Amino acid sequence: MKTKNQFIAVGFTIVMLGAILFVAINALAPSLDLSPLQALQSATATPASTAPQGDVIPIKPLTELKSLSATVNLGVNGLLDGKRTQGDLKAIVTTNDEDKSQISVSGSLLGPIAAQIGGSLVGLFTPKQADVFKVPQGTFVSIPGFLPICIKPNAPEATEALEELSPSELMTMLTNNDVARGKFVGNETLNGVAVKHYVINGDAFLQAAQKSSNDRVKTFGQALWSAEDADLYIDAQGGHAVAFRGSYSGEFEPLKFQGDFDVAIDLTSVNQNTPINLPSSCNNPITP
Repeated sequence: MKTKNQFIAVGFTIVMLGAILFVAINALAPSLDLSPLQALQSATATPASTAPQGDVIPIKPLTELKSLSATVNLGVNGLLDGKRTQGDLKAIVTTNDEDKSQISVSGSLLGPIAAQIGGSLVGLFTPKQADVFKVPQGTFVSIPGFLPICIKPNAPEATEALEELSPSELMTMLTNNDVARGKFVGNETLNGVAVKHYVINGDAFLQAAQKSSNDRVKTFGQALWSAEDADLYIDAQGGHAVAFRGSYSGEFEPLKFQGDFDVAIDLTSVNQNTPINLPSSCNNPITP
């Protein structure tokens, strides 16, 4: 009985002390500076998604250029059209001011991709290279070799997978105004060209892309699982991107791919207006 009364007495004392402390704090509140505590509480409660995304990176779209040549490298590790795949694609892209373009594709992933664009005929063998020409006469797929083949696809969307690898298309998704946020690293020289080096924060890119006002960027962002920090190099005089390096995880719909993929883009020439001509095998193309 005595022990029970002691517990009651201790409990009553704690309650009274708490009440006295509460009254004292309220009485002294006008003279207390609680801003450090409030700031700490606010910082702790702020979710990572509201963190600053970095400065706006000034960049001009590649579509402003009259012509260009570029190399795009794509490395993947995951599932390609539902099948376990690890490999790469290399696309050499050329455009000119005559409304002509050429995409020359090679790499270990060319076989399944070529079958997508060329149909069952191309699927019978594994080409080392495939060239996609877009000219005023239409779209042609050329497979060079001992017996060169030229195919003129009936479906306009047949070559979309490779066209998505063009530097203009990729740069639109990866460095659109909605997502071009990051920090300036410094002035550098890349391939003999004076450039400004920026780093795009991967988390910030992912958040911005998923909410982008550009439908293609938004679709790309929502298909991603994660994005690493990316390096962007901008021509110091022209203001357009000359190189990009980024790594992502998720889905890349043009190639029917899921997993990890790396993207590297390098512009090799600008406004050189390189001539683009169909090979002689396209004089009598095959129409699937």
